[in-house]
Amino acid sequence: MIKYAIRLYNNEKDAHLIFHSTPDQTHYIWQWYITDDKDSIGKVIEGEDMQSFITTTDLIKENNYDGLFLYCSYRNRNTQEQFKTELIPLYADVNKIIESGTVFDDISTYDKTGEII
Repeated sequence: MIKYAIRLYNNEKDAHLIFHSTPDQTHYIWQWYITDDKDSIGKVIEGEDMQSFITTTDLIKENNYDGLFLYCSYRNRNTQEQFKTELIPLYADVNKIIESGTVFDDISTYDKTGEII
């Protein structure tokens, strides 16, 4: 999984988050899930059936995902093999996500004009 965080301008805790489950694969069917238990199947996130899941720390709080885990289950259309990504702990503070051990491929920041630096 490829993971990106873009911090808001002059704001260390809020960010836009992008999780990309299968970066080089196009012949899969995807479904994103949220769970409070690392060993359970979790709850389907309605409408989130693409390769990427994009959210914000504000939406994590608004959707009551703070302290829950995100993952994607994906199935190969040709072989029907089922796979699952790593579990990502979600928090309304991006620093807590980082402190939980999640390694982002890139952490950027918006400048005051909205450009990513």
